[in-house]
Amino acid sequence: MIIRAAKESELEELIDLQELVFRPGEVGAKERYRSYVREDPTYQLDQSRLVFDKGRIVAQLRVWDRKVRVRGAMLRAGGIGSVLVHPEFRGRGYAQALMAETDPYFKAAGYDLGLLFSIMGTPFYAAQGWTPIPLPTFKFESGISVPHDIQGDVRTLNPEDDLPAVAGIYHSATVQMTGVEVRDESYWTTGPARYRRVFPPYGVFVQDQLVAYVNFDIDEPEVWVKEACALWGYEDTYGDLVCKVIDETGGLKPVTGSLPHNHPFIHHLCQVTGKIPEWHTHDEMMVKLVNWKTLTEKLGGIYVPVGPPEPESDFWKVLLGLTDASFCAPLRPWIGSLNPCGEVFYWWTDIF
Repeated sequence: MIIRAAKESELEELIDLQELVFRPGEVGAKERYRSYVREDPTYQLDQSRLVFDKGRIVAQLRVWDRKVRVRGAMLRAGGIGSVLVHPEFRGRGYAQALMAETDPYFKAAGYDLGLLFSIMGTPFYAAQGWTPIPLPTFKFESGISVPHDIQGDVRTLNPEDDLPAVAGIYHSATVQMTGVEVRDESYWTTGPARYRRVFPPYGVFVQDQLVAYVNFDIDEPEVWVKEACALWGYEDTYGDLVCKVIDETGGLKPVTGSLPHNHPFIHHLCQVTGKIPEWHTHDEMMVKLVNWKTLTEKLGGIYVPVGPPEPESDFWKVLLGLTDASFCAPLRPWIGSLNPCGEVFYWWTDIF
C-alpha cells in the first residue's frame, strides 16, 4: 500500500473518484469538487492524502486548513473531510490507514488539533482516538403561521455590497465563543463557500445599517437554520428574521436547525410561533489533539501539565467547558489560569 500526497496531474482522476463515491451522476458534481481544489486559496496538494493500488487511486482523505477560536486563542485545525474508498476496494483497511497516516502529517504541517465531522457515526473515529463533541439541535413542528407582518427592513443580501457588514456582525457575535471558525474574507467568497452557501441570504437593516442576518436551507421535509448573528443590542431584530424564515415556506414545514440553547433566535421563534422546540444533540463534530506544546503555548496560562490526561476525552471535556475542571485534577490549576470558556458551538455553515 502506498500513501502519499496528490500530484497536480492526478487531480482530475481524484475529482472523478469523488463524483463516483459521493454524487454519482449528479449534474455539476465534478465542478463542485474541482472548485474545492481550484478555488480554495488554502489548498495545497499535500492536503489530498491518497492510497494507491497498482498505480490507481483507490482511496483519499482531504485535509481542510481551518482556524478555530478556543478560550480567546486562535488554534490551527486540520479538518478531515471527504474520506472515501473506491467501491471495488473496500474492506481492505484503506480508510483506517489514511486516518493513521494523518496523525504524523498533521504534526509536521503545524496543526494544533484535528477536526472532523462524521455522517457515518462516531465509532470508527472514536476507535482511533477522536472525541465527539455534542452540539444542540432543535425542532419546531410544522403548521407554523406568522401572526403578524414583518415589521423591520428585511432585505436580500449580496456579497458585493454586504460582505464587510456581514463579516463584522459574525466577528462581533462570535469573538467570545469557543469552537467557532475564524473567517477571513476569502472564507466567505471562494468556490467551497458558494457550494456550502456560507453567505447568508437575508439580513435586517436599521437606519440603512445591517444589524443581523440569518442563514438557512429549505429542503423537501424541513427548514434547517444553520446560522444567525446580530450586533449587540439588536437581538430583537431576530423576530423579523424568524418571520422571514417561516414566510419562505408558508409555515408548512418544520423549522429545525442547530443553534446554541440560549440563542435569541430560538426565543423569538417561541414568541412568534407559540411553540416550544424539541431539543436533541448531534455528535458529528469530533476533535483530536495533535500538538500539546503548540496548543498550550497559544492558550497560555500557568501550571501547564507536561501532557494531556488519559483518556484524551477528559482533556477536551474540561477545555471546552463540557465538564467542570474539578472532574480532572491534573488539569485544574492550568484550566483555572486560562481565559474563561465562552459558549461552545460550531456553526453548521462551517461543516466541510
